[in-house]
Amino acid sequence: MFHNNREVTQSPFKKLGFSAKVWRCLERAEKQPLVLTASGLDEIGSILEEARASLTLAEPEAIRAIWLHNRETLQIARIGFGPDQRKGLLATLPLNAAGYEALISGMFSGLSPRTDWICAPGEMPEAVYVWLVYMPMSFGRLLGAIGSAFDSILHDARPMFSHASNSHAARLHREAGFLNARDYFPTCQPDLQVVFPEQALLRPKQPEMKISIARSVEDIFKVFSVRSSTYIAEQYCLYEEEFDGNDFCSTQFLGTMDGDAAGCLRLRFFNGFAKLERLAVRKEYRTSRLAYRLVREALEHCRLKGYTRIYGHSRLDLVRFWRVFGFKEIADRPLFSFANVQYAEILAELEPHPRALTLGMDPMMMIRPEGAWDRPGPFDLCLSERDPRRKAMLAESVRTVRKQAITA
Repeated sequence: MFHNNREVTQSPFKKLGFSAKVWRCLERAEKQPLVLTASGLDEIGSILEEARASLTLAEPEAIRAIWLHNRETLQIARIGFGPDQRKGLLATLPLNAAGYEALISGMFSGLSPRTDWICAPGEMPEAVYVWLVYMPMSFGRLLGAIGSAFDSILHDARPMFSHASNSHAARLHREAGFLNARDYFPTCQPDLQVVFPEQALLRPKQPEMKISIARSVEDIFKVFSVRSSTYIAEQYCLYEEEFDGNDFCSTQFLGTMDGDAAGCLRLRFFNGFAKLERLAVRKEYRTSRLAYRLVREALEHCRLKGYTRIYGHSRLDLVRFWRVFGFKEIADRPLFSFANVQYAEILAELEPHPRALTLGMDPMMMIRPEGAWDRPGPFDLCLSERDPRRKAMLAESVRTVRKQAITA
């Protein structure tokens, strides 16, 4: 990974950790800079049709939708004039928080990107995805223009992602300084590559994130402290509204960062569906992935219990967040409000879990702690049965039915 010891400019593109080879090409390219320009969809379409002869691209309707959402995503590079002019196309997708999560969780596809994953013009992205580089010309000469394109959508350095479609492309990515994204994001697509801002290579200690089910009174107090510091302190609801009488008939998830109570989520179970609610993350931890981890753990818990329909209420400004997990607004249902906030009803349809709890399974699983069905519980350890005194006391104190003893 290349580290520039010279004075670093304010260019976000130049803060990325490319290899020395890229920087040498960039220095040569800046002597003869090329400019990328926006263009109409007809001209872009003609270049895309040319590119389809050798590349697999998204359908024209998907490309058109992205371009209409943000016209900075597709730009044309030109060399020469008149009939001898050669054209290339650079397509980049500035990803918002939902798009970034979709990318690193493996849900993102370059063949069908969703517009709600893409930043609007002027919006600061969380990451940039290189959608297409089609340059039937000197790639080195275009680096300066590509750098300008990235600087036009970034105010500060962000991770850059790209797909390596074959072994040759993977080698080129490695030579440029890209890293295998799966080394950092285990659930992303296997051919995804990433280059980080140089400062990210310092690898500061990341806080330890843990998700667990609240099993003790102390855990419940921690959950209540998180909700008090979010819903009551920031949404100004009343105590009776936040602590609504449902906390001791539900499953509570607690998220911690280095042991500090940082987030929580609540599940309640009904006839044929589960309700996901009370997701909260304290303000100082909202730049982490804790909210995503809490939701994913809760959805997996529902699947293990055999629930595949998950219902919820989304604040209007958070509907896009819930779409990352497969939630959709329920059609023909009106908005509603409580505690001075408007909500939409949302529903996710999940795939059944192959190891969901069912009748006929080992009966010991059903008496293990909630969510820990795959691990031995207190009764599996047979602690009481190892004590002959307790076994004798039980035998003396219970009745027999037709001389049939109940003791094991």
